[in-house]
Amino acid sequence: MTIPRFWPRTLRWRVFLLVAGLLVLLTVTSVVTTAARVHVSDVGSRVRDTLRPAQTAVAALGKGYVDMETGERGFLLTRDPQFLQPYDSGKAAVTETESNIARLLAGDAESITLLDEVRAAGAAWRTQAAEPAIALARQDGTLADNQPGKALFDTLRARLAALQNRIDQLIEAGLASSRRANAVANVTTGVCVGLALVLGLASAVILRRSLAAPLNRLVAQVREVSGGDLHRTVEAAGPDELTRLGEAVEAMRVRILSESEQVAAAANRIARLEETDRIARTLGDTAIRRLYGITLDLQSAAARFPRSGPVMATAISGIDRTISALRTSVYGTAVTRPRPALRAQVSEVVEEMETTHGRAPGLVLTGDLDVAPPEEVVAEVTQVLRDLLRVAAVPGGGAEEVELVLSDQAIRLRVTCVVPDERVAGVERAVAEASGDAVVRRDPAGVTVEWRRPL
Repeated sequence: MTIPRFWPRTLRWRVFLLVAGLLVLLTVTSVVTTAARVHVSDVGSRVRDTLRPAQTAVAALGKGYVDMETGERGFLLTRDPQFLQPYDSGKAAVTETESNIARLLAGDAESITLLDEVRAAGAAWRTQAAEPAIALARQDGTLADNQPGKALFDTLRARLAALQNRIDQLIEAGLASSRRANAVANVTTGVCVGLALVLGLASAVILRRSLAAPLNRLVAQVREVSGGDLHRTVEAAGPDELTRLGEAVEAMRVRILSESEQVAAAANRIARLEETDRIARTLGDTAIRRLYGITLDLQSAAARFPRSGPVMATAISGIDRTISALRTSVYGTAVTRPRPALRAQVSEVVEEMETTHGRAPGLVLTGDLDVAPPEEVVAEVTQVLRDLLRVAAVPGGGAEEVELVLSDQAIRLRVTCVVPDERVAGVERAVAEASGDAVVRRDPAGVTVEWRRPL
């Protein structure tokens, strides 16, 4: 699996992107589902509170007109005023129902237009057919021609049917819109759930490759180093956090290895010195006893041969001085020697690299070489130099040249190092930890570290 270039290098940003992706999917699902529910609720409310009552009202309106037409026919056939009661009640019901329908369908211009057409058709039937026929029958009992009234009432029926169809269409459209909204919500939820599963599986794979595998490899390498294999290189890989951790462990391993080699070299020198001292003491005791024996023999010879006394005395005096010098060399008190100068101690520190790392950088001494700074300054300079050389001793590189510049105003150290590109950042951090006053510069050939101590 190839990780794209835009993939973040740090672990926290990778986790953030994965969590953000899951949150985006959850947000999209919630928004779409909520919008669908709101839409379905709105449509349901409109159908329940507006369209269904309007549908019932249109049916009642048609019934009112039918009652009016039935009452009108009954009165014309019987001339009985009681048959006009359905006509009058239907007329009142029609007026009220039309007002109710107008209120319910106020937001739909097409429905209001159809309602106006129903009103116009109803008014035409009443004024042009029903009411004139009723008035004529009341006056002289003449039966009027009902054909125009039937045609007008058929027109009214057609207008009522058109209004009813319009309301039915609105109800069907609302129900279809609800079904579509539910379908969109279900599809969106399914897609988001599928994407969430895919993202979860991808997250597991990515985190395993970018975190678990590098971390397990780093732990295994650290265990090998902690088990005593200080020559095992700790390779830093993975996110930036693990890379920095690996570089820090590698720097610690190099430092421990360097210090261990220094301690081993010092222990070997001490052992050699102790063995040399033991051999010297043994040889000294043997030589002193033999010289004492020679002195006794010479004194005995001087006593036997008085003429050779002066010569024997001179020889005995020389042997005594030799014994005294030998005794002083082997058993004498320690002679306090002056502490070496700064340049001598710097030379010793550089030569230690030959012992501990198999190679020593070149040493350049410039400036006023007769400057003799205080002992605490000398100790500080040598300690800083040791730290810089230890930090620069990375695999595949190391210090190439050490320059010591002396003057009355300041002491300056410049260490030129060859460092692989992948370890430059680690060396810079290690230098900052070893000495906050050191300045690191990157050169085409490597890294240059400068440190200055004012006097």
